[in-house]
Amino acid sequence: MTNFPSPPSSPSPQESDDLNLRKLVDTLSDHRWFIVSVTGFFLLAGYFNASSQPRIYQADALVQIETRGSNLAFMESLGEPQQGNPTSAELEILQSRMVLGETADRLDLAIQVEPRRLPLVGDFLVHHGVNQEWFESLTPNFILQWLADSEDDWNNPYVWAGESLRVARFDVPEENVGSEHVLRLIEGGEFELLLDEQTLLTGSVGETAQNDELGYRLFVSQAEAHPGAEFTLVRTSALSAIGELKNRFEIIPRGLESGVYELTLNGSDQSQIQPTLDTLTSVFLTQNVQRHSEEAENQIAFLDEQIPQVSNQLSDAEGMLNDYRAQRDSVDLTFETQNLLTRVVDVENQLSELAMREADLAERYRPSHPNYQTLLRQRGQLEAERDRLNTLVNELPETQQEVLRLTRDTQVNQQVYVQLLNQLQEMRLVKAGTVGNVRILDAAMLSPGTIAPRIALITAVSGLIGALLAMLVLVVRMLLSRAIKTPEQLEELGLPVYATLPNSGEQAGLTERIRPRRSKKAQEVFRGLLAIKKPAEIAVEALRGLRTSLYFAMLESDNNRLMITGASPGVGKSFIAANLAAVCAQAGQKVLLIDADMRRGHLHHAFHGKGVKGLSELLARRISLEEAIRHSDLDGLDYVARGSVPPNPSELLMQQSFHEFLDTISKSYDLVIVDTPPILAVTDASVVGKLVGTSLMVVRFDTNPPGEIKAAKRRLESAGVRLKGGILNGVKKPTSSRHGYYGSYLYAYR
Repeated sequence: MTNFPSPPSSPSPQESDDLNLRKLVDTLSDHRWFIVSVTGFFLLAGYFNASSQPRIYQADALVQIETRGSNLAFMESLGEPQQGNPTSAELEILQSRMVLGETADRLDLAIQVEPRRLPLVGDFLVHHGVNQEWFESLTPNFILQWLADSEDDWNNPYVWAGESLRVARFDVPEENVGSEHVLRLIEGGEFELLLDEQTLLTGSVGETAQNDELGYRLFVSQAEAHPGAEFTLVRTSALSAIGELKNRFEIIPRGLESGVYELTLNGSDQSQIQPTLDTLTSVFLTQNVQRHSEEAENQIAFLDEQIPQVSNQLSDAEGMLNDYRAQRDSVDLTFETQNLLTRVVDVENQLSELAMREADLAERYRPSHPNYQTLLRQRGQLEAERDRLNTLVNELPETQQEVLRLTRDTQVNQQVYVQLLNQLQEMRLVKAGTVGNVRILDAAMLSPGTIAPRIALITAVSGLIGALLAMLVLVVRMLLSRAIKTPEQLEELGLPVYATLPNSGEQAGLTERIRPRRSKKAQEVFRGLLAIKKPAEIAVEALRGLRTSLYFAMLESDNNRLMITGASPGVGKSFIAANLAAVCAQAGQKVLLIDADMRRGHLHHAFHGKGVKGLSELLARRISLEEAIRHSDLDGLDYVARGSVPPNPSELLMQQSFHEFLDTISKSYDLVIVDTPPILAVTDASVVGKLVGTSLMVVRFDTNPPGEIKAAKRRLESAGVRLKGGILNGVKKPTSSRHGYYGSYLYAYR
């Protein structure tokens, strides 16, 4: 009677958590080469992608924007308050189309030149310094021939490392702005310009080529490339050029409210970035100085217009005063009248100043502006004071009134005239010394190296993503997998486990893939027996344990026949049947191994024999029993090959000849092992199982799900075949675990 171990007790929650964590670690460790392979692939892909990206360079400059520039003395003298934030205004001007557009026009940034690269790998090769000669010397001839066949115009049109093109001028008609033109170099420094395979013009490097009829003009200043190299030329619109320049330009403040800003410009053309940033800062500085200078020029023009008028008014006033004094014999003013005159002149001067200030404000503000309203209130107060003084003047004697009025006009005009002359001199000094409120602290300088792409970072991140993705796939697969992994799972299905066979690495050396004749699918066969080649292998030791278990299990059987089957293909039933037969023969038993899989059986390969003249011919009575049984190199072990593939294997097994064959050989051998096809694939196992005393089903570790085992078990039971137990094959021992899945089950005999 077979003794089965008692079922294990349910693990505690802590033990379950430990097992789950250990299972996760073991799964990742077992598939470490898969993780390494995926990580390596992502590393290479990330490096290739990063190395294929354009190299981006950067230049930087440093400018200072002062809060107050060279304010006009005239405005300061009038008490004009400073409005807004000059720094913010200057930053907006720096990014305006006025500055960026002038820069793009000076350098003609609307011209875009792109080299034609080899598809997919061209940029990668160029960035690693591969030139034309190196590429052609390392590339196999058949690839060069393929390129020549696939490219009708193949003369190596691709641009390689060390080759470049400089275009100083490229004028196109309005309708072709933005169109991609192709410039192809020819022998002798010549070139041709094409659009849609139509030649527009031809010319030489260093000379202007033009086609007035089509509206094209092109000047190639430099061309360092092999004949046949092609470049793409595009003339973009001015707005597109400004937008592209603005996208590459950045302003970074340096220090809190310091007024110092770092200007950066990046791009893929290393030789053009620094000149572009230098031009941009120069344009910005020039317009800033001109803007401040224009204000002084406007004031000078206004003063030049006012001074002659005031001078004439002064002359007329002096003449009228002198004539009146002459008529009245030099009338003098009393002390009270003199004081009144001083007050009147002071008010008139203030009104004159307000009048000039109003003229200036009227050009910049509306009458509703607060500054304008303040000026109007001041003027109203002064006019009221003037009216009050005029009332006092009207109370004086007629002679005193007239002398006071004439003297007032003379003094007012004289003070205004002197003030205008002084302001004119101040404006001329301001114009001569105008420097604006912008300073270039550091001229543009190209930074060493590149700022993008960051190849090392991209490669590392790609490798990390690959590792995480590989581990995620393994974890999801582990969580979703319901395949049998432990003997307990089989026992829960009512299938006692007779042996647990570990996965054998040595068996892989005996296995090879072949494609049988008239078959579309290849299958794995093993040549030689592991029990003979590597008798100390742990899997062979497990088969010896199975041999001992079977000795007791078959004591209750009706005969000495053993069927080895499986639920699905690829579970290792043929490997177990052949090697079990070998270890039984090594123990002194006389064993016959029958390959009853007449469709795809391959046990004859294990004995380096042929499949013909086997079971199918024997059952068809085309050969005798002596011809069908073959002897192996191992004493006590004979075998019967499958024979030729018949059209009706199941019907042959159901014939009386198969019954007679089994009855005959059972008397001549101690053990008869029959290898059958998968249960769920065909009905052969159900037919054979009725004729044998013991049946075992092989279950593949982490391959067969419980539902598959249940279906196979039901199919056999419905045919009247009772499974004695199962064999868990191909158990993989986790490398990071001390015990693993089978540590305590390797010698658990049934």
